[in-house]
Amino acid sequence: MGLGERKARILAAVVQDYIETAEPIGSEALAQRYNFGVKPATIRNELAAISEMGYLRQPHTSAGRVPSDLGYRYYVDELMPTSTLEPEVSCRARESYEPMESEIDSILQQTCRILSAITCYTSMATPPQMETICINQAALLAVGTGKLLIITVLNSGRIDHRYIDHKAEIKPSELVMLGNLINERFCGIELADFSEKAKQELPSGLQPLLWLYNRAVTAMRQALAAATNKNIYLDGTSNMLRQPEFLTGNRIAAILDALEERRTLFQVLSSAILGRDVTVIIGSENRLSEMQECSVVVSRYMLGDKVCGSIGVVGPTRMDYSHTVAAVRFMAENLSELLTSLYVE
Repeated sequence: MGLGERKARILAAVVQDYIETAEPIGSEALAQRYNFGVKPATIRNELAAISEMGYLRQPHTSAGRVPSDLGYRYYVDELMPTSTLEPEVSCRARESYEPMESEIDSILQQTCRILSAITCYTSMATPPQMETICINQAALLAVGTGKLLIITVLNSGRIDHRYIDHKAEIKPSELVMLGNLINERFCGIELADFSEKAKQELPSGLQPLLWLYNRAVTAMRQALAAATNKNIYLDGTSNMLRQPEFLTGNRIAAILDALEERRTLFQVLSSAILGRDVTVIIGSENRLSEMQECSVVVSRYMLGDKVCGSIGVVGPTRMDYSHTVAAVRFMAENLSELLTSLYVE
């Protein structure tokens, strides 16, 4: 249902004031702060009419009004001003990445940390979702007496490294030969085909290193399995504790428990891959009942010209939507540029 110009201005003012104060907004406060060109009594009547339309609600009979989920939706879709991050904020965000970091896990963790700091909400990201996850490269390195390092590089950009302790004497040439064989055998192999490849026998000259081959195979299988788990990255969970609307009753406990439902959060974030630009999910639109006092702002990120994953934030429905949408859009674009520069030739 559409609103007239005056009702729309009043709704936008209520949303903006409630975002700032977390207190119900009354007609007197609106009349003092904004020039609507009418008396407080007229504003009071307009507030009542907007409430009847479902865009505002009154927590208590004597209280002012606060936006409903429908009111926030109308604001985001029709009234919210277009915003971009301040140049100093975007510059500081770019500079916050650790130099020369190229491991995908670390990049996503840093991106979530930066996004959480910019928005003061809880940030989330999915790892890259490739059509198939496979091994791009593997390496066996001696890193000290009795210690080897197996490095597995996946096509998603993820780098897995695991240590192998041993008491055997291994010649450097034997280690190189085994590393070359592992690369030839497993490069381009995904988890479904892994076991069949692993059953192939070693050449006679490498049979004494069968124990090491088996442990390297186990490490690579674990790396592939971990990469296919539907996990998400989280940062800034403590920001939920700073939201005044969550400090009563068991609200915060339920929300923190919901943030542990990683598979459900993964589905919420992944739904953004099908959308365009930034997706805003408000309150009761959330599929998880414990999260229906929260809003989610999420965008997809790219690897070259392919949609790769999602990044976003979760916070109260009393969210600064304009700033948050700008921050999520910026970080998604920045992440896309960074990953593309690192992993696309």
